[in-house]
Amino acid sequence: MSQQSVNVYTWGCALFAAVGSLLYGIDSGIVSTTIAHESFLEYFAPFTPSIKGAVVSTFGAGSVFGVFFAGWSADYYGRKRTIFIAAVIALVAGIIQAASVHVGMLIAGRIVGGFAVGMMNMTIPIYNSEIAPPHKRGMISGLHAQFVGFGFATANWIGFACGYAKKGAFQWRFPFAFQCLPALIVMIGIFWLPYSPRWLMEQERDDEAYAVIKRLHGTIGHDESFFRAEFNQMRDQLRFEKSVTISSFRELFSKPSNRKRLMLAVLVQAFTQLSGINVINYYQTDLYKGLGMTGHMVTLLAGVYGMVGPLANMICLYFVDSWGRKKTLWITGIVMTIDISVVMGLTAGYGKSDNKVGQGFTIAFIFLFSAIYSLGYNSIHYIYVPEIMTMAIRAKGSAVSIICNVLINIVFNQVSPIAFSNVGYKYYSLFIATNFVGAIVVFSLFVETKGKSLEEIAAIFGDELVVAPLATVQQEKLDLIADDQVHHVDRVDDKVDETATAKRE
Repeated sequence: MSQQSVNVYTWGCALFAAVGSLLYGIDSGIVSTTIAHESFLEYFAPFTPSIKGAVVSTFGAGSVFGVFFAGWSADYYGRKRTIFIAAVIALVAGIIQAASVHVGMLIAGRIVGGFAVGMMNMTIPIYNSEIAPPHKRGMISGLHAQFVGFGFATANWIGFACGYAKKGAFQWRFPFAFQCLPALIVMIGIFWLPYSPRWLMEQERDDEAYAVIKRLHGTIGHDESFFRAEFNQMRDQLRFEKSVTISSFRELFSKPSNRKRLMLAVLVQAFTQLSGINVINYYQTDLYKGLGMTGHMVTLLAGVYGMVGPLANMICLYFVDSWGRKKTLWITGIVMTIDISVVMGLTAGYGKSDNKVGQGFTIAFIFLFSAIYSLGYNSIHYIYVPEIMTMAIRAKGSAVSIICNVLINIVFNQVSPIAFSNVGYKYYSLFIATNFVGAIVVFSLFVETKGKSLEEIAAIFGDELVVAPLATVQQEKLDLIADDQVHHVDRVDDKVDETATAKRE
């Protein structure tokens, strides 16, 4: 296939959709530094480990319902409208959290916020995967994880900056209120975002879908043959799938190929959480305190930590379409196993000592863990799930897998403060085991999807592909164009010969 470029309009649409991902990163990360401010702890005292776990984990509980709702909404209302609904709910959630006067109100705001970002977390990767050209789909879909990381880093730096504010409610109310800004941006700008072309085809709005594809990919390749071939492949395969399948949750389990898709989707989402990354993300300030850090140094380290992931993720986005999904995932799992083992050993040796060098190396390997995760799992679990699903089950299959992700996250958010209090560094041994098992499972079971169109991936799972591969169709059109050009030259040569002969006569 011709190595197509991504035009400016497609980049603009993908980047704007990713503002919703930024919102997700800010909403999920803002609590990490906020719960470290003395003014926050005093205002909501007694802020016990159980209450802390509830404030963090109820966000995930709201996310479960948000993902489940989006699984229906993304098909019924479309990806674009679902993102808009999520932004409205996120605005309300930010207002509730910033205005909280007791723990109950704060938890309610976190639940509502979780509902909103659950919708974003499921819908944005689907939307971006459906507007991207096949060989750059990894990069475009991976923008979701990139902006989640930027959002998390932004939240950490806001928390650090607010730590210098005069002691009072502003220290923690402003970070919560800041969540409203990206929500407002998405609400205002969503009207300029196109609908997903595949969703439009699903609604039998082919003319609109064709116009969107032409605008998204119309400047790509040698001529119109490229986006015409893409449109025909999408339309014909979607029509076939629609004629033989029913878009329902039952379809996920009744067909063997869909059961395999769902198994892989659930596994990649589960191993993402079982890596232990969110345990470190949410409770890193406690880890730094346990290593002897105090005062502003705690939130400063959180701010620096927040930048490590997005920087590493940029490398992943650049190479993911050449590295591939499967290889990157299992190698990442092995390296995370090694890193978390080192963190456990260093924490055991230097956690309660006065050895600043040892403590520094411990923090460095915590940072390195974030970098390793972001080189693999961070983007790929958002890329892999939508692309292995057919159109009929893409939203619902993604919803089920992400709900599994969130449920595991909720459990860890609730039990981790208690686990760190009772078993300390030994808690890391759980993640040594889960990362190693994850690497083995990915190596053994996962399939590679890079470079193929969303329709062509169906063939990997044994489904019938009623249209030729996009590369073949495009090459045939190019051959026809070349033949026409040759024939045109031959006709011109014949005409010249005829004219010359007539003159001689």
